[in-house]
Amino acid sequence: MVRAHMAVLVGLCCAVLITLPLCTQGHTVPSQLLRTAQPRLTLRGGGGGQSNTKPKYESNTHLPKDEYTPPYGTLLRSVSGALFCPTPVPPWFEEGTIYQIYPLGTPGDIPGQGGGFFGDIPAVNDGKCKPTKSILDVRKYYEHFQQMGITAIYFSPIFESETHGYDTVDYYMIDRRVGSLPDFKIIVKELHELGIKVILDGVFNHTGRKFFAFKDLVDKGANWEKSEFKDWFFISEGNSTYGDAFAYRSWEGHEELPELNVENDAVRNYLFEVGKFWLAEVGVDGWRLDVAHELPPNFWRDFRSACTEANPEHILLGEVIHGDYNTWIGPNKGLLHSGTNYQLSKALWSSLKEKNFYELDHSFARDEELYRDMSLVNFLSNHDVARVATQLQDEYHYPFLAHFLLFTVRGVPCIYYGDELKVPGVKEEGDAALRCKMLDPAGVNLPNGAHDLLAKVCELSALRANNPALTWGNLKVLYVKNQELVFSRACDIPKRQMLICAVNSGTEHQHVELERLGNLGMYPGVNIMNLWGDGADTGAVNDEYKLRIHIPPNTGRIMEVQLSAPEEAGGEGE
Repeated sequence: MVRAHMAVLVGLCCAVLITLPLCTQGHTVPSQLLRTAQPRLTLRGGGGGQSNTKPKYESNTHLPKDEYTPPYGTLLRSVSGALFCPTPVPPWFEEGTIYQIYPLGTPGDIPGQGGGFFGDIPAVNDGKCKPTKSILDVRKYYEHFQQMGITAIYFSPIFESETHGYDTVDYYMIDRRVGSLPDFKIIVKELHELGIKVILDGVFNHTGRKFFAFKDLVDKGANWEKSEFKDWFFISEGNSTYGDAFAYRSWEGHEELPELNVENDAVRNYLFEVGKFWLAEVGVDGWRLDVAHELPPNFWRDFRSACTEANPEHILLGEVIHGDYNTWIGPNKGLLHSGTNYQLSKALWSSLKEKNFYELDHSFARDEELYRDMSLVNFLSNHDVARVATQLQDEYHYPFLAHFLLFTVRGVPCIYYGDELKVPGVKEEGDAALRCKMLDPAGVNLPNGAHDLLAKVCELSALRANNPALTWGNLKVLYVKNQELVFSRACDIPKRQMLICAVNSGTEHQHVELERLGNLGMYPGVNIMNLWGDGADTGAVNDEYKLRIHIPPNTGRIMEVQLSAPEEAGGEGE
């Protein structure tokens, strides 16, 4: 009921936001999007000189407290000046399991690689062919998604682009290599009917060279200063490696990716309209925002207010790799709802690979200190890093243990397509090696152990969905050694529950003694019941507030603390 009232308030407060006509490639841009020229930066020729320029955005730092502290702790001012209440992180996101799909082709040197989720997607878009029907092949995996308990599909870049999707040509089109907008709307509708949300990749830091605004600059050549879009980018006198009559800032020096100037009002309004279009007109449920840490937090604050107007229950998930995540993420400050937890995710697999759970223990402590109020997204692989099956290829059981941790630690789990089937991917072979065709989950020519891993991933996903402590509970490490780790997850709402999760990555049986359990409310006589996994019966907390648990080799197990009498608990955990 509170959420419903809040959504109404949001809608009323944001209703004053100006709705601008949509802009697409080849169309005239409304004059109101061209206002407010910004001073140009002076750059060296091309992207190569960027390291010697001043920071792209001096405003890319923590927002001043007077922009979100009382009275703005509960009310925020939108881009139009209206006050609005920031909606909380929607429960569908925090309680869910995300599945990442990379739909587009990626240039590569090894045959058979880079075809994307659907396979055989051309690495380069000719801009002429009719849209394919590949997007409809997502239907083949509906049963697989449901079996795994997937609640949201995150599509990596899917807009019309030149190559891999991060060089956007048209933000209002589905890339013709995978489909059309009408077909994509069908998939969105069908996924929603299955209870699965849809998250799109928003690449708003940079575009491709064929994006209409940048193309206008290129077409004008030496007269580029007469372009009405000259302030949409960071342009200066000079030249580029493409032979342009001007220099420009590009993402990490890749001149095929000219960077947008999001402090320009016209650019901001254009991107806000893009965000609202896909949420309101197409019906998607949120955005994963590329290199969110490179854009200033005031841009994300205003982007969120625009998206709230379109769908108060949306999610904004930022790709944050460097720095303090609090700069860009802050659900109660009107900033992004969540972000990619690179700082914890790496430790989920490397602590296994290096036989060093102390690394993960340290990551837990840092996460608790800095980000305890956030629901961040954890992952084992993605489209930019080596796949977990390759990282842990020396130990048969390690990919399972990594997934066990993924589903039991604090945060929202995200599975990169194929990880559940032990699909390998070597980063040194290029990005194309990480973006291959999805395997048939029911097929016979799968990597060794794929069926066993898939079965366990399905079980772990169901456990997380049915045990609120795995979603909402705090995390406290109870025991740690190089290859043994025990931690608790405990919550009071929506029901009181405490779980003990234990991992043994070694080859020997371990009998671990937990101490000082009274600090957790576990008193003598409290029973511990096995919930999932193998191992001897644990029994009850003894008179010294200690508990001895058995962890078989190469496995993980979950136990439930009987905080109430068995007859009151209805036999849960047995």
